[in-house]
Amino acid sequence: MDRRVRLIAVKARPAALLALALASACAGTQKPAPPAEVPVAAQPEPSAPPAPPPGMEEGARPPPPPPGPAAPSADDERRARERFADGVQRQAGGDLGGAAAAFDQAFALDRRLGWAAVNAGDLRERTGDLAGARATYERALAALPDFGPAARNLARLRIRAGEAEQAEKDLRSRMTAVAEPVGLRIALAEVLAARGNAQEAELELRKALKADERNVGAMVALATVYSQKKRYELARSVLENARQIDPSDATVHARLAFVELALGERVPALESFKNAVTLRPDYGEAQVNYGIMLADAEDYDAAVATLETATGLLPNEARAWMALGNAYRGAHAFEKAESAYGKALQLDPGLVDVHFNLGVLYLDGDKPATPALARLEQSVGYFDTYEAKGGREPRLAEYRKDAAKAMDREKKRIAREEKDRIRREAEAKKKEAAAASAADVPPPPPPPGTAPQAEQAQDAQQPPAAAPAPTKKKKKGGAVK
Repeated sequence: MDRRVRLIAVKARPAALLALALASACAGTQKPAPPAEVPVAAQPEPSAPPAPPPGMEEGARPPPPPPGPAAPSADDERRARERFADGVQRQAGGDLGGAAAAFDQAFALDRRLGWAAVNAGDLRERTGDLAGARATYERALAALPDFGPAARNLARLRIRAGEAEQAEKDLRSRMTAVAEPVGLRIALAEVLAARGNAQEAELELRKALKADERNVGAMVALATVYSQKKRYELARSVLENARQIDPSDATVHARLAFVELALGERVPALESFKNAVTLRPDYGEAQVNYGIMLADAEDYDAAVATLETATGLLPNEARAWMALGNAYRGAHAFEKAESAYGKALQLDPGLVDVHFNLGVLYLDGDKPATPALARLEQSVGYFDTYEAKGGREPRLAEYRKDAAKAMDREKKRIAREEKDRIRREAEAKKKEAAAASAADVPPPPPPPGTAPQAEQAQDAQQPPAAAPAPTKKKKKGGAVK
């Protein structure tokens, strides 16, 4: 039986950029409800476009007010641009460590290049160097106190670390030192939303937009808060305005996809995720969500390709590996699916949905060199583990019933084969015994009055006996004539 990949609600990032709010498990053909996002797990901003203007913020927002970093010498500015370009090339070639170092050097030469610092921090997060990423964002904010991308990335990193309360206090303290802290307000709104205070988050974002009405980051964050409140049409309206201001902003398309999903518009949502990854191929979260949507549409080959890209961008994201496992499962690549699920559990042993997906994999797939009954028993074992760890899936009882029926059929098949084997062995032994008995019994005696066949054959081979010589009769008196 073929079970479709479904979307499930998981903890998502609160605002401008999407987290893995579309993690995937398995289900039947019934369409699921729209994902309900719980904004407590944020991800960093994706790296900057290849050639951002030095010192510019995201969207159309002007540079931070003075005092700001002093302009470098012409030579340092030129070298900074060279190092930035080198970082972009190294990142494209997969040398993330070298790229981060190049971005660091660019920022050291020209403190106006806030995107260089954000890129370096983002790359360190990808490679698991969270302390290094935090220090990089701190350096960026020291030079550019209201640089929104650095403030948001630092806030998201602290949210994931369970430090939302401390992040809020830190942002409020930073805001006192900036005349019009638009970037810091957006970051604060994300933290407030993550802490469940959507109303106050909305107020902060309205203040940010009052100061800069064309700030795309604030618009995306506000649309996320509206989605949290289930005001999806209002969220869509805000995002449409943002898209008119900057149609090349991938985060707008990605957030719009979630709104469309919530409204039951799956085809437009798939297209919106596609637009996001087309605009920003390095946007890991959008790649994951696009891959999940492709798997849900049963385009498993495209899903595999997309999610392989996503896990390359987010190698430490367990849900990305779980989604890749589901895509492999849909493509009937059993061993690759099992390996991807194993990687997900290695990264996050508490991700109980992986056990459910493994159960479905073993229920529906064919594992090479593994007897069907043993495979089905392993499936039930994974379902047991899933429930024991607190997993809840409405259709789990149905899957267990399917597993029980499959095991019963397999046991009956094995019993029939064993019965046939025993019967065939008995028949073969019976034939062997009959043949042996026939060789040991002497032939029956010939009928009375007939010579045995062997004697007849021997007589037939001998020449006929010569006739006896004639004898002469004696005459009376004894003389012979």
